[in-house]
Parts: sequence; C-alpha cells; structure tokens
Amino acid sequence: MGQFEHGLDDKNRLFLPSRFREKSRGADFILTQGLECCLFLFPQDAWDSLAGKLADLPIDNKIEERAFKRVLLSAACEAEPDGQGRILIPQNLKDYAQIQHDVVVLGVLKHVEIWAKEKWTNYHKKARASFEKMAPHLDL
Repeated sequence: MGQFEHGLDDKNRLFLPSRFREKSRGADFILTQGLECCLFLFPQDAWDSLAGKLADLPIDNKIEERAFKRVLLSAACEAEPDGQGRILIPQNLKDYAQIQHDVVVLGVLKHVEIWAKEKWTNYHKKARASFEKMAPHLDL
C-alpha cells in the first residue's frame, strides 16, 4: 500500500521505497509493462504465483491468450535493488510508460506500480469516479 513520488536519475534508476523492498521475501523483483501505461513490479513470490495463473489461463481464444502472454513476458526483466535501493528501468519500459523523470510508485496488493507522474495524475482523476461507484458495493 502507499504512494510515493520519486524521480529517475540520469542512469534511469529509480529509488524503490524501503517499505516495498522490506516486504519482498528476497532481493529480486520482476519488472514488466503493466496496464494503462504503467509498469508492474512483482516480488519474486508474487511473480511465481502469476506465472502459475498464466499457465492455466481460462481463455478460449488461444490467439488472444498467446498475445497477452507474449506482451507481458517479452517485456519482463529482473530488477534487483542496488545497495542504495535503486532499480534500473530499462529504456523500452521507460518508453512504454512514457516516463521522463518524475514517477509515482504505488503499492497495489501483491505488486507495485510505477507511473509517469503526469499519467498517474490524469488516470487518478478519472479513476475517482469508479472508486465512488464501487464504494457502496464494499459497504464503505
């Protein structure tokens, strides 16, 4: 959980908040493109769980299934925090997420999302409407 704002350094490294590093069972993460132009960062155990689900996707259209797996997995890479808690954002993922410098790092249950700050601001404004619609179904 949580939201943090950081900037990439000149080598495309992002400081990963200690809250997220400490919750990981190991030092390694898997970074890949996510949905709505953000990046997904999975602790290894959450990635392993996702990989199990990918193996048994209940999708009748095998062309769509293969396309989804190819997009998600072809962009995936290991991301190991360095001694200062920074992970490298490869250029292809930086381009996908339209990250220039400023980012927002979000905790989302079992993974972390990394957003270009401007993209997150715009998305968040629109998502508030969905939040308000869903709240009554959760007895909030």
